[in-house]
Amino acid sequence: MRYSLFFGSLVLLLLTLACEPAAETTESSRHWLFVRSGPGLGVLDHGDVLTPQGEDLRVRNVMTGRDTLVRLASAGHNVRLSAGGELTLDADSGSRLLPLQPAATPLDTSFLTRQPFNYHFRGQDYWASFEPAYTGFPEFTRPGSRDFVNRMVDWAATAPGLEYSEYRLVEGYGQPILLISERQRGRYVNTLGILVDTVAADVFGGRVFHSSDPDYAQELLFHALPVPPAPYSAESFVDKVNQGYSRSYLLVDPARERPVGEDKRLPRKSLIDPGDLGRISASFLEDGSVMFLSDDHIVLQGSYVLDLDKGMLTVTDPDGASFRVFVDTDNGIRFTLPVSVVELEGGQLVGQDNYLRIEVVE
Repeated sequence: MRYSLFFGSLVLLLLTLACEPAAETTESSRHWLFVRSGPGLGVLDHGDVLTPQGEDLRVRNVMTGRDTLVRLASAGHNVRLSAGGELTLDADSGSRLLPLQPAATPLDTSFLTRQPFNYHFRGQDYWASFEPAYTGFPEFTRPGSRDFVNRMVDWAATAPGLEYSEYRLVEGYGQPILLISERQRGRYVNTLGILVDTVAADVFGGRVFHSSDPDYAQELLFHALPVPPAPYSAESFVDKVNQGYSRSYLLVDPARERPVGEDKRLPRKSLIDPGDLGRISASFLEDGSVMFLSDDHIVLQGSYVLDLDKGMLTVTDPDGASFRVFVDTDNGIRFTLPVSVVELEGGQLVGQDNYLRIEVVE
């Protein structure tokens, strides 16, 4: 009899638990991004993702990788957790907590890498490609970083935005966070963050957050560009280049005056001198390398990866540094190589960034 009562009570308890509504907790309501325009706020810093965990607060920084657990009570003068589970800031410092909400359509990472994009940023139009691999200097690289290749649509040599050369897509917080960074070897100089809240068949993007720019309402959208079929196979492309001869010239007038404050540079480029202009040719060698050669020296040589769909030739020199050469096959074959035209002044190389156009003539 006691066993019957025991099992009866157990079954009743299980039925009661099964009928109770489950607590609705979603990833999108559990994470907040801390952004600031000035100094950090107590234990918080720009780029921190805050996740309440009972009486604790998990703090992970998407830029630096800092991961720490702090007591909510110790951050109480800065952050408050409401009875409904919402985090709010208890300080009027210009800083903000942005709730991470997923986009209606998930962002497929293959969508980023299979075609180029264009975007408008700070008054300029850009062409960009999110590459599936990383070819930068490995020192202190953020995990998951990959190459971000971009150029101005009108081929102006220098402008804000050209310094960005790598990207990282941060996932796991409900809403994707895209980080685009400028780097000088082992040091990150600048990072632009984008909260991705727009994902469609041919566009993605979202709100910008930046440690030196408090305009979080700014929207940055990347529009996918169609990939027309390449008129050449890789083999016929190489043959055409080797059968023709080349002529070269600069795309930006080297005599133009650079506007005051225009101090941005192309992230990685080849060095040439004024005497090389007009005398640089391209050829593919039997050892599987490509060479850009002037009359008296090699401008760039190394192994290569040719992506005619995106219009890019990636050349890796013997030191392991990779250079992006843009390829145009719409009307013949044209290479566009980021360069710096340098001269020796006072024992130092002094130069100005530019783009070198190499046309293959049959």
